[in-house]
Amino acid sequence: GGREGGREGLETAWEEGLSAAFQQKASMNRREWGDEFEAASSLPAEEWAREMGPKMPDVWASELQREQTAGEAWAEEFAGQHEQWAEEFAGGREHGSELSRALEETLNGDAKLSSSELREFIAAVNDGSFQFDNGSILQPDGEVWDPAGLEAPLSLRPYTFAPVNPFLGRPDCFRSGVEMLQRGELVESVQALEAEVQAHPDNCDAWLTLGLAHAENDEDVKAIIALNRAVQADPDNLDALLALGVSHTNELEQVNALTHLRSWITRHPEYSQLCPPQEEIGSLRETYTLHNEVTQIFTRVLETRPDDVELHTVLGILYHLSYDYAKAIEHFREALRINPEDYSLWNKLGATLANFTKSDEAVDAYIQALSLKPNYVRALANLGIAYSNQEMYEEAASCYLKALSINPGASHIWGSLKSVFHFMDRADLAARCESENAEAFRGEIDF
Repeated sequence: GGREGGREGLETAWEEGLSAAFQQKASMNRREWGDEFEAASSLPAEEWAREMGPKMPDVWASELQREQTAGEAWAEEFAGQHEQWAEEFAGGREHGSELSRALEETLNGDAKLSSSELREFIAAVNDGSFQFDNGSILQPDGEVWDPAGLEAPLSLRPYTFAPVNPFLGRPDCFRSGVEMLQRGELVESVQALEAEVQAHPDNCDAWLTLGLAHAENDEDVKAIIALNRAVQADPDNLDALLALGVSHTNELEQVNALTHLRSWITRHPEYSQLCPPQEEIGSLRETYTLHNEVTQIFTRVLETRPDDVELHTVLGILYHLSYDYAKAIEHFREALRINPEDYSLWNKLGATLANFTKSDEAVDAYIQALSLKPNYVRALANLGIAYSNQEMYEEAASCYLKALSINPGASHIWGSLKSVFHFMDRADLAARCESENAEAFRGEIDF
């Protein structure tokens, strides 16, 4: 679906705290706050196709979209469309609303969250330090509070290496990493590639491959950080620029996505002469205007190269960004007509179909992707979401567990699995998710 690596720091606090609290509120009145593709699903946010996506605040169908960042999801909750919750949350009673109580209960029951900045924010709202104005949260100085601003931009974050890596000091780590990635051994591939870039920090191809490995592992934040290092080493690396455009789309960072996609085509040796001068698009333009201009560039170039798979793929991404799913599907299908063996394209098509509320067709596309690459974590997670949307919970659990057996560190997939077990009335299996050990479910779920 249309849903990074790990959610870390404050981002983890926002997402885990809000997800748990909102699920408690949902259990009170059966409301859904489901992911920004809202269709007819009764599942919580984690259960939506994370690949690209539009209108639901937590899990997107991931390869053209990951879930909203924590700051964005939180900000949207307290923006106009859910203003009544914001007002309720800030009501005159101490811990007076359902949402406030649910958040407090969640914090009190979780040592990690209880010491996070989420508690400080809740306290600030309850004691009046923050106020609401037409759905916006105001700081004491009157400025609009933006939780996303608390997080360093992904382009500035350093890459965090695994503290223990058996590949450190070994020869030929890059070749080993590439070979393991081709075999679907994603965890080992990441370790080998991390060892390579630690030994050779300017190896653009190693950073690029590391970023692509994280993307296949459904970890777009880590992918973006690695891909940025690839572009730093070689600003004209077209593969890295295109991959950055996709991963930023997954993270709902539209301006960054559009900027990288535009850089890709303006640096392309065959297409650059067909593009307007770089200065025609300024950094301060509105996203809508920027999107239209970038889309027009790609459309103009496509007229001269109608069978270019990458052009159709990017236009599919661009139309998905503007929620024009019919046109996005048209371009992905055309790309697949030209190159039917591209597993990532099948996944993108599946995510778009899912976000277009065509879950049955999405399942077929994901299965096609997995027939080409059985260990494709992103497609497994998306297929699980599609099954969940059809209330096929055991099938969904099987997909999630297979994905987690390949990438046990995918915390968002553990959250999705836990939700599925609750829908199956298997609280015992939901509790077992805390171990984050897929093998613990052998004999219960076939995967």
